[in-house]
Amino acid sequence: MVEYLTWLIFLVLAIFSVTIIQLQVGRHKKLQDDCRQLQRNIQLFQDKLRGKECSIDQLQRGFAQLLKWKERAFELEEELKRVKQTQGYACAQRQQFLEDYIAKSQKNPAVLFLGTFPSLGRHTFEDKLHRMLEDALFEIVIVSPWIKRQTWNRMKVPLGSFSRRGGTLRVFMRGSESDYSLGLSDNLQDVISDLGGEVLMVAQLHAKIYMVDRREAIVASANLTRGGTEGNYEGGIWVNDPVVLKEICEFIDNISTAKNV
Repeated sequence: MVEYLTWLIFLVLAIFSVTIIQLQVGRHKKLQDDCRQLQRNIQLFQDKLRGKECSIDQLQRGFAQLLKWKERAFELEEELKRVKQTQGYACAQRQQFLEDYIAKSQKNPAVLFLGTFPSLGRHTFEDKLHRMLEDALFEIVIVSPWIKRQTWNRMKVPLGSFSRRGGTLRVFMRGSESDYSLGLSDNLQDVISDLGGEVLMVAQLHAKIYMVDRREAIVASANLTRGGTEGNYEGGIWVNDPVVLKEICEFIDNISTAKNV
């Protein structure tokens, strides 16, 4: 009986041991499976990380290239601004204009009448001037004894865009303190200087001329004031005849020279 109990206990212990071993083997296998899955996940993460690093490297190289292009674009923009202010550029543009004028002279009129008609709500002078300023490439010349800030501000957008492109802006005014005190005109030297423009004060100035790129000009009775652009009956002509424009340029140069004498 004792021997039987001994064998029974031994058998129970053996079964228990086998069960424990099987559990351990199962757990070990599960741990191995989990470890392999973790390794696969780590490998996948490393692959994604390398991909991200490659993308970041490409972005950094692209950004560095963009910075170089931006710097070069800035250099080219500054160079273009300097070129636009040279006499050679102006001469080349005038030559191109002459060629275009000859080609188009049979189709388009060289002179147009412009007027301001308050009673009819028509302001063809100011409308034409705005279109000229918007199309300006390298030079704007404004000859207006009186200029009011409110009227000038209506041209800020095309003038600002022109200035950023490096064009040359020259403005001739009377610049009289009595005109300022009477409200006939405003002192716009700082505003024009902010645009990179030059203001020339001519005490005896009475002419009103608005010229763009030496290829078109308005000669009119209108100052750049509210009265000149919308309140008064004003008249003038728009011209793109090269012969007339040459004389206008000479007239403006004479005013500039006389002013500086």
